[in-house]
Amino acid sequence: MAYHVGVPLAGDLCVKARFDELYARHGPELLRYLRRLTGSMEDAGDLLQETFLRLWEQPAPDDIENVRAWLFRVATNLAQNQRRGEQRLRRRERASIDVVDPVSSAEEQLEARRRVEKALASIDGRGRRVLLLFAEGFTYREIAAITGIEPGYVGVLMQRARAEFRRRVEDVHAEPVPFKQRLS
Repeated sequence: MAYHVGVPLAGDLCVKARFDELYARHGPELLRYLRRLTGSMEDAGDLLQETFLRLWEQPAPDDIENVRAWLFRVATNLAQNQRRGEQRLRRRERASIDVVDPVSSAEEQLEARRRVEKALASIDGRGRRVLLLFAEGFTYREIAAITGIEPGYVGVLMQRARAEFRRRVEDVHAEPVPFKQRLS
């Protein structure tokens, strides 16, 4: 940002206002996506800051055709780079499935969330990213732009990832849940 005698120039204030508006609009959904992708709120916050820093450093951010897709693409790449840089992959806590006593609704919801997170963590990286981006409301075309996957292949990955997710969620149960029970 250019300053003149310690005071920001008028154009700089407009740039900052535009940046703040983009952060307010896309920051929460990007943080949610990164939290799901990394499994860590701390890592997600760091990646969110780094992503918006990259936007801030862009010479002409208004020239970016789809800022939302650009932000998700940069965030996805940063998360991949972080994961590659680590010597070992993170392991999530195993959800306890041996509970015999009836549990409260809050505990059931927590357990269901753990099953979903565990199932998501077990899906390969591309499939997980495609599922999470779709859950954030991106179209197949936008997902292709963010991930660098061919647009025609996004649907294939989506179907495979969905099937794998369903299988993994059901595998977490000690015994398969009969179809009729799942409907009730």
